Amino acid sequence: MVNEMAKEKRTVKAKKSVGRPKVKWKSKANADRIFALMQDGKSLRQICRENGWPHSTVLAWLNSEFSDQYTQAQERRADYYFEEILEIADSCPADKEEVAAAKLRIDTRKWIMGRMSPKKYSDRVNVDMSGETKVTHDGTVEFTPTDMAISRLDEIIGRVVGTGKDTSMEDTGKE
Repeated sequence: MVNEMAKEKRTVKAKKSVGRPKVKWKSKANADRIFALMQDGKSLRQICRENGWPHSTVLAWLNSEFSDQYTQAQERRADYYFEEILEIADSCPADKEEVAAAKLRIDTRKWIMGRMSPKKYSDRVNVDMSGETKVTHDGTVEFTPTDMAISRLDEIIGRVVGTGKDTSMEDTGKE
């Protein structure tokens, strides 16, 4: 019986690793591979699904360590979609249903391109105004009030007079 207990003590079980498993996909080579695939039109979600990687974790990792490269890959992916739009439009037959399907595909890609590379493909018109603007005023303001404005002022003055408040106004030169 003592021998049996000694044998049981001698067999040591392998330790199980504790904590988070080591991440094998976090490498510069994988990041470069991801960016190359994105430039060929694949989405990050599609790349992660094909490789069994967690999308949100990969996105956070790329944004934290490879932010500039990720942005460039998105812009190049938008360029890929631009070229794809031309192919869709050029290869579309004159059939009414096919034209509608092609229009949907083109509009979807245009919308996505506007988000991936807004400076280049957005429908928004940005007006950048820079420089100095100097406004001078001599202190006089001339205006002709409308009948509606006069009646509104009369109403306001009537309320003030009705409450017994001082209705005199002075021009203090302050706004």
